[in-house]
Amino acid sequence: MSDTTAATLVPPTWPMMMFYGMSIVSLPLYLVVFVCLLRLRYVSKTYNSTFYSILLQHCIADLLAMLIFFVTNPMRTIPLIREFFFNYQSFYIAAASYNSIYYFLYIRCTGIIFLSLQRYFVICCPMLQFTYKIQNASKLTIVVIYWIVPTVISAVVLKDTDFSYDSFERMAIIADQDVIQRNTLMALVVVGLTCILCSLAYGALFYYIRKHTAGLSRSLRRELHLAFQVFVLLLAFFAILVYYAFQNYFSQTHNTGPIFYMRALYPVANGLLSYINPFCILFLNRDLARQVIKTIKCSKYQVSDAQVSGNVTTSTKRASKKGIDLLRRSSEEPTPQVLIL
Repeated sequence: MSDTTAATLVPPTWPMMMFYGMSIVSLPLYLVVFVCLLRLRYVSKTYNSTFYSILLQHCIADLLAMLIFFVTNPMRTIPLIREFFFNYQSFYIAAASYNSIYYFLYIRCTGIIFLSLQRYFVICCPMLQFTYKIQNASKLTIVVIYWIVPTVISAVVLKDTDFSYDSFERMAIIADQDVIQRNTLMALVVVGLTCILCSLAYGALFYYIRKHTAGLSRSLRRELHLAFQVFVLLLAFFAILVYYAFQNYFSQTHNTGPIFYMRALYPVANGLLSYINPFCILFLNRDLARQVIKTIKCSKYQVSDAQVSGNVTTSTKRASKKGIDLLRRSSEEPTPQVLIL
């Protein structure tokens, strides 16, 4: 069943205006942070670690999501692009405009899960062999896993092609009701599981910190600062969870009017999910924030490869002999034992 009442509905325009306002401030800032992180990876081992490799992929996903959203939404108001989209909509153009929303949502969900689990294992289980493998994973392995996992999850969504624009003037996407119900329910489940898994990881992390408060070293505190950065980023996913809870409810009850109204709110939700990351970095990652400021001032980097975040915790006493041997063999110096981010 199609959304036949779409042509009679007028979605609000203020969410798009709000999105433009967010983009004017946040997008240039995000690009500066992204370029700075890329440059630092050429001069410092710290920023080539597993944590920053995952964070870099998350930044790429955010920027790609914004780029595709700009191309498929604001730019289609340009007459030439609008005409091209409308005339060739059957060549997966209309489908890409709709499916990309869920594809990049699932990419960023898996990204925040990877970041949260990496923080948990590094801080709470530094001597496990699994942690050692995570910390020494190659860049190629991280990139492949980061993008392959959400692509597999999105296969159900990406295969749909039965989408069309309602008219040349409005360019509202028309989708089958069954597809809308399935996609909104799947999005709710994926975002819900993301929030649950990350919450469990941070709950266990909080319990570990409470239990070992007296033994927190300086390096471990640096790890915790990065964990808090990811935690604040996670809060945006709870806002997205509320958004898809309403979207799923309206789709399951066949309430077409609110569905289109919620769809009109998507630019704000998408902007929040993407643009919160650079602010988390600038306000909660002092080391990287200093480098971003140097980039803005066009100053030379003064990064020491010795400034590698690690952790030395009281859990060493409880570590297995196998884990200790692995860590000792991975470092040229016998002590202290340091896990690269």
